[in-house]
Amino acid sequence: MESKRSHRWRTHVKSALASTISMTHELGIAEALARGPGRPLILGYHRVVEDFASTARHEMPSMLTGAEMFERHLDLVGRHFRFATLDEIGERLASGEPFHERVAAVTFDDGYRDNYEHAFPILQRKGIPAAVFVVTDLVGKPCWQIHDRLFHLISKAYSAWDNPRRELSALMRTLALPVSHLLRARGATRSPMATVSALLPELSVSNLRRLMAALESTTGNGFYDIPLSLTWPMIEEMHRAGIIIGSHTRRHISLPAESPETVIDELEGSKRAIEEHVGTPVVHFAYPGGQFTPRDVEKLEQTGYRFGYTACQHRDARHPTLTIERLLLWEGSSVDSDGEFSPAILHCQVHDLWPPARTCARVHHV
Repeated sequence: MESKRSHRWRTHVKSALASTISMTHELGIAEALARGPGRPLILGYHRVVEDFASTARHEMPSMLTGAEMFERHLDLVGRHFRFATLDEIGERLASGEPFHERVAAVTFDDGYRDNYEHAFPILQRKGIPAAVFVVTDLVGKPCWQIHDRLFHLISKAYSAWDNPRRELSALMRTLALPVSHLLRARGATRSPMATVSALLPELSVSNLRRLMAALESTTGNGFYDIPLSLTWPMIEEMHRAGIIIGSHTRRHISLPAESPETVIDELEGSKRAIEEHVGTPVVHFAYPGGQFTPRDVEKLEQTGYRFGYTACQHRDARHPTLTIERLLLWEGSSVDSDGEFSPAILHCQVHDLWPPARTCARVHHV
């Protein structure tokens, strides 16, 4: 109860602050501090679902945006930015040709089927271009995204364990997994979502599978209604309609956690699979989880990608077009303390009017 009151109080403060900052920007007072034409706004989403509240009861909330909220986001951004394709933005950044107006692009990570079912019709109706970064080994298959499966297993274990932090730490020690140090911070185990966020960047796919197998054998799976991925016919239809199809690796790996050979295989394999189906070169790539090191950026260039997209403002000065910043959004990114859409909060986000974060929690260095 205390945690809920604290969260509500913080959201009240955030809403009031956003209203003040947004008003000063609209009046031109904060214009010099806002995102200028030289920094394209690239929005990143994951899933667009019919109803956020009902889906969030059993799926990762931070991956979800309701169709109604998604449309509100597009309408507000469209009042301040011109929507452009990633091809246009990438070519301008590569050539150094300046932008004379604020531009924005819409992207989706992972390749969930609801991108086709809910987001695609909205984008077509509004005439807005977009890009989808797909995990190619999952296309057309009734298989879990790795983060979704881990979230469900962790959630089930936490509901069964008396002391989740102690139980999970013991399980990881038994498996000799190299990230038990992450769980020493209480924040890393305050919720299933926090635990998933702590583990995914640090574990290779093979170690994640070992952990999930152990969790399943300990508490069972209880699985139902796997969030489905796009099929190749859906991807091909979207591509014909102008949606750019980019790579998000073959299996949604955390690049820094894998060997150089595995990184190359994931980058080349996903690129080749998409090109075989859409018939055009694949030059756009989104780093899973926004995790990358200088080594990974070099591998991206080596395998023929021209543009890479992050999940923060961290850039590699040697490869600026392979580390293009994005703003990741979900349903909760723009709601007030009553859970209602706040144009002021979203306005501050897209214009980058919030104070910058002290540090980036993602992995960028080996």
